[in-house]
Amino acid sequence: MKKTLFVMGHPHPENSLSNRLITDEMRKVEGVSVRVLAETLMKGEFDVAEEQKAIIESDVIVLQFPFYWFSTPSTLQKWFEDVLLYGFAYGTGGDRLRGKKLLVSVTVGGSEKDYESEGQNYLTVLLQPLRALAEFTGLETMEDVISWGMTYIPGVSGDKDEITAKALAQAATLKERLAAL
Repeated sequence: MKKTLFVMGHPHPENSLSNRLITDEMRKVEGVSVRVLAETLMKGEFDVAEEQKAIIESDVIVLQFPFYWFSTPSTLQKWFEDVLLYGFAYGTGGDRLRGKKLLVSVTVGGSEKDYESEGQNYLTVLLQPLRALAEFTGLETMEDVISWGMTYIPGVSGDKDEITAKALAQAATLKERLAAL
């Protein structure tokens, strides 16, 4: 398996059953380096040199996040803005992402039907900015891994056993995709 950087972008991982389980499963995989952005942020800022070093040392980048307000969470957006800088990720000399693979892994609270529009899965449109980021920086995209109906709020919403099973299945799919590289 290629060296993988697993970037978990949930802003409150302690509150996420599914993202926490997926991340814990990925920690068990040899060759996978896990970055939990909520933990990596120091005083509101990333250690840019450390984040860039982790990217340089990887062949594959997995972005794991919950779908928040029809987009990526602010922690992941901040990581893009602070770490993927001119001269590193784009522009003159900015080729450090070129040729690496990008695997997007998303947990969605709503059902797949909630994201249908005119017979199409609207989520693919909503994830398009990540495709643009990949193209702009030279990342090679892989097929997204998406799990639906992942909202779990104890005593309010979702079945813990069902969400756990879906999260573990998503982690297994990620492992299979990475092993196939």
